[in-house]
Amino acid sequence: MCGNNNGDPQDEALTPDGKQVWDIVELGRSWKVTSESGHCQDTCVGDCGRCRWQQVLVYKAETWCGMLSQHSGPFRSCHGTVSPNIYVKNCIYDLCASEGRLDALCHALQIYADDCQEEGISVSDWRTAAGCPLTCPPNSTYSTCGLACPPTCNVPAVSSSCATATTCTDTCVCHEGLVLEANTCVPPSESGCIFQGLFHGLGEEFWGDLTCTQRCVCDTEQRQAVCRDSGCGTEEECRVEKGIQDCYPKIFGVCTAVGATHYETFDGKRFIFQGTCVYLLVGLCEDTQNLVGFQVLVQNGHQSDNLMSSIAVVTVKVYNKTISISREHPGKIMIDEQLVNLPYHYSERKIVIYRDGQDAVVETNFGLVVTYDWYSHVTAMVPSGFANAMCGLCGNYNGAASDDMMMRNNQVTSDTDAFGSSWKVTDVPGCGERSTVECSSTVALSRLQQEVSGMGCEIILEADGPFGACHGHVDAHQYFQSCMHDSCLFPDQEEGMCPIIARYATACQAAGVSIGRWRTDNFCYIPCPSNSSYELCSHTCQHTCGTDSTTCPRRCREGCVCQDGFMLSGDECVPMSHCGCSHHGVYYKEGETFYPTEQEMCQCLSGGTVECQNTSCPNGGPGKVIDGVFQCPSQVSSTCVATGDCTYITFDGMVFNITGTCSYVLTQTCTGDNLTSFIVTIQKEARQKGKVSRIQALSVEVYGVILTLKQGKGADVMVDSISHHLPTILREGQVQVYPHGTGVLLRTDFGLVVHYDLVQHVMITVPQIYMGHLRGLCGNYNGQRSDDFQLSSGQLAPDATAFGSAWKTMDTPCNDTCPKDECPTCTEEKVAILQKPNYCGLLMAPEGPFGSCHRIIDPIPYSQSCIHDLCMTGGDMHVLCQSIQSYVTACQDAGVTVGGWRTPSFCPLTCPANSTYSLCTNTCANTCAGNATTCPQTCAEGCQCHQGSVFDGQGCVPEEHCGCFRDGEYYKPHEMLFWDRCQRRCTCVPGQGLTCHDHACTEDESCEIREGILGC
Repeated sequence: MCGNNNGDPQDEALTPDGKQVWDIVELGRSWKVTSESGHCQDTCVGDCGRCRWQQVLVYKAETWCGMLSQHSGPFRSCHGTVSPNIYVKNCIYDLCASEGRLDALCHALQIYADDCQEEGISVSDWRTAAGCPLTCPPNSTYSTCGLACPPTCNVPAVSSSCATATTCTDTCVCHEGLVLEANTCVPPSESGCIFQGLFHGLGEEFWGDLTCTQRCVCDTEQRQAVCRDSGCGTEEECRVEKGIQDCYPKIFGVCTAVGATHYETFDGKRFIFQGTCVYLLVGLCEDTQNLVGFQVLVQNGHQSDNLMSSIAVVTVKVYNKTISISREHPGKIMIDEQLVNLPYHYSERKIVIYRDGQDAVVETNFGLVVTYDWYSHVTAMVPSGFANAMCGLCGNYNGAASDDMMMRNNQVTSDTDAFGSSWKVTDVPGCGERSTVECSSTVALSRLQQEVSGMGCEIILEADGPFGACHGHVDAHQYFQSCMHDSCLFPDQEEGMCPIIARYATACQAAGVSIGRWRTDNFCYIPCPSNSSYELCSHTCQHTCGTDSTTCPRRCREGCVCQDGFMLSGDECVPMSHCGCSHHGVYYKEGETFYPTEQEMCQCLSGGTVECQNTSCPNGGPGKVIDGVFQCPSQVSSTCVATGDCTYITFDGMVFNITGTCSYVLTQTCTGDNLTSFIVTIQKEARQKGKVSRIQALSVEVYGVILTLKQGKGADVMVDSISHHLPTILREGQVQVYPHGTGVLLRTDFGLVVHYDLVQHVMITVPQIYMGHLRGLCGNYNGQRSDDFQLSSGQLAPDATAFGSAWKTMDTPCNDTCPKDECPTCTEEKVAILQKPNYCGLLMAPEGPFGSCHRIIDPIPYSQSCIHDLCMTGGDMHVLCQSIQSYVTACQDAGVTVGGWRTPSFCPLTCPANSTYSLCTNTCANTCAGNATTCPQTCAEGCQCHQGSVFDGQGCVPEEHCGCFRDGEYYKPHEMLFWDRCQRRCTCVPGQGLTCHDHACTEDESCEIREGILGC
């Protein structure tokens, strides 16, 4: 391609056989050599090489490529030696091709600067003028005239001619006394080792020969290479991959899970397991010196209409990183709870994550590959060196399928539920091991009829169909059976047959078979984002912003492909010029603001450059990642608590006691603020001797309605004096009230959350936007505890009693304080006893069931409240249990996992028929109302209904015994109700809904509300 160097420019376009050609594409094609990079093109596809005249005018300007030829510009001293003309043309062409990306301009200008400095000509600071800053590593500074061969740790590798050259180069220069090592400036005393002319960092391991028989390490003390005899395993071979020599596996084991939920182990064992907790799919059984530890966890979605959904979350734990891929965030991943775009790489590519077709692909440097399609299909691939070392649902990878269902206790079972349960890692609300759901004969018959008409799974088996060419390579019958199973369980084709057919398509393509187009607009359709279209054979990875295409697999995968001139940026196709930035291994979209550290805020600018500035949270404290977004503490919601006989904790953390038994305003919005207003009040019950004063009722006034919950009545809520069964949804979801664990949760669309245990514990959580706009017993929420005793006048109350009295609602006569004979002082001897672990001391035990919560929720106020209440009641065990449960509720609401603390003899929780006690229930989502409410993701202890039963507000009943849910309200079976001033009477008919007809009260009846019920 460079010609023949004979001094004649007229005969440069010669092919290898000496023929002159005039077509430049033909010339390039004639000199093409075979390459492992595989996917390449001889010419530019689309319109990417042409410049419109308007573009040429723009890019010729001196603020763009014209800077190269500007007479008074930074390159003026070079014009007489190196003509800028061809560089200007190339620059314009590149900017047209990249649609004006800044990094393309910077690269074009740097090429000319390098060529000028190669000729010994100094150029001025062009980077500042063009907006092309060079980011330098720590302990170095940018220079327009640095040494071409700066001092490095590997002095012998630098030729004498380069070391003594005075030619300038555009570079980063280490500060005085430091030398360059792997693009980092370090003191010479910290430099590594030189072995066979190559440099290695301190502690670095490497192969000392080309056949992997010598393993060396750069010793940190001797600062020289120390080698020992070594070699590759029997299932490995010594080769170079992506520039790195190592022992690589000859074969891999593959485990898959798809649909609802079909597993195939490394050794080929197939089974169905439908547990909905978090399980170990595969991981290293125990620490082994020569193997890297890792875990791959999976979680199924929850039950819906008595059917199981598919895998919803896949988590990979490796190299102290936690990578989560979930259906909730399609196209993105979570790294250590922070939401990030793809692609991503970590620590010199120890972990690389990218998108390939429909899948997120996680690759490690030791051969682990995990894929998940953000919907239902996960694969785990491990090198053969991990054989006999694997644990989890994927089996032990020992070549024998017979013992793949080995439980954690090393016992082999045939019970899939017992096998799956043994590999449970953590609970999620309402999870459990569900027996395999069978298909009803009615549904099975309709599915069979559908197959006969050629509308479903039969497409897999059709000899002349899109998969016909694959039948001889990948067994179609097992996929067909799985497809029939799932399509029977899930009438919706998207949930049932489509994932299985897609899995067969993937297997065929992985086997190198070309398949036909099988998706249509009406069958298993894949919606693609704007500026993209579905293709049966896509190369998504190679057309993704921020991806090194050399790391992309060259396999054919179906998926969405961006149109010509567009690239995949995160989860959307954008013009090439709007690709974002890669910063420390993470890709950010153009314009995105991010916080790589707690003291740094950065923004991805156009052209792929990153601009950072120092920042800190307003109070100087550390930030926190919430839902994948870095936030300062002031942006985090705050919680106020009323618990036990007399303990209160304000939004700002002030703890105080009020022994009054009145109705109080816990919190309310200040008048005149432009925020949604609300008032939360509690009514304390009258205290009796030897008893504590519990919370008799809780009221929330919001959006013009008053909602009241009463002690012990967890099945109903009063809405403006009328009783409603739970769950209740008002104003199209603006207010939702539903059961949660043993209590009730009230949630609004603006972030107010009130949790009442129906006994003695209330928690109110408000978003940060209400900071400084609240008043009441919960304080003013301004970040300062010192002024929390603020009265409505703005003055501070002298003490807690006066503060409490000021916020009474004055509804009924009550006591502001507790007489001494009813509230005796607890003696030191009693306190010492109650502080023991078999009483309130259990809350404070560092190694106890609540130790994990101590850093998040301070146990001291709860412990003090517990001791006070037990003193009042003479050690009443029921009061002790209620006090401990209050702390458990606070911890679980904060997302903390607590240990089991109830036993058959200590605080047992009695559950109704068809239910069992669980530390992590899902009462909210498992009610007769179905998925009508937005349920919390946190655990709550309580009674979990057995499979096939749902909660109806009072107990667990079969679904067919449920009543009616209409317009956000639940009605019991055969319940009669009146509407429109008793002019309409309706009855709930199970399975049919409400049936209504006109009605009128008789002459001796009146339409009124009695005990919360409207009637004649």
